[in-house]
Amino acid sequence: MEFLYEECKPESHVGGQLYQLKVADLCPTQSGVGFDEVKAKVESMRHKSKDSLIALLITRPVPIVIGPEGRFYLVDHHHLARAVWELCQKKNEAGIGPENARVVVKVMCNWRVLAHYHFWKAMHENNWVYLFDPQGGGPLQPAKLPKHIKDMTNDPYRGLAWYVREHFGYDKMDADFAEFRWAQFFRTRVILDDRLLKNEIEDVDILLSEMKEEVRKEIVEAAIHLASSPEAAGLPGYTGHGSHG
Repeated sequence: MEFLYEECKPESHVGGQLYQLKVADLCPTQSGVGFDEVKAKVESMRHKSKDSLIALLITRPVPIVIGPEGRFYLVDHHHLARAVWELCQKKNEAGIGPENARVVVKVMCNWRVLAHYHFWKAMHENNWVYLFDPQGGGPLQPAKLPKHIKDMTNDPYRGLAWYVREHFGYDKMDADFAEFRWAQFFRTRVILDDRLLKNEIEDVDILLSEMKEEVRKEIVEAAIHLASSPEAAGLPGYTGHGSHG
């Protein structure tokens, strides 16, 4: 899959110019994603033609920072990038495979000349790295972040936060790590699967999308109620009321 943009290179400039880049060349700046959201994005792209998929991805440029050794660090749209990677692992109408899966990128900063410590300090100061694992533990050493987009693991509470937002439990906000902050809020208040309490399942294996509809609906409605409670006041997008859609 090719876009009509230059290939992004270590010396690429910051600015309004868009580039193309292989998904396999993206370095994550967070450890987890909500697989429920990823699965939904994959499903929405699976039947798109090549031209339709290209048109979609052009409207969703992925922001990156070029770091030491000319590596390309993803600073947002991790779910989209992971969805493109998952899409190319199976048969799809666009006919893309792992070797030609690409996204459109824009360069936020080119910091390839910075030493590793100064690079990660700058990333942290700009809120462009999330140094917490999918269970909410951390902060982690940057060296422990996944090296490839496929190595990010599931945070089911990030998936729950997505479900709640999709059901108008809170408003989408352009705030740093907004969904992760909601995920942490739910993590301390909701057990998603009782098999966890029976030592039968790890939380990274929990997918709301694979639960029975009535069970999923009950969990999401309970989470929406929590999202409207005074406890959630101060979280990004808080509205103080439950679902209205």
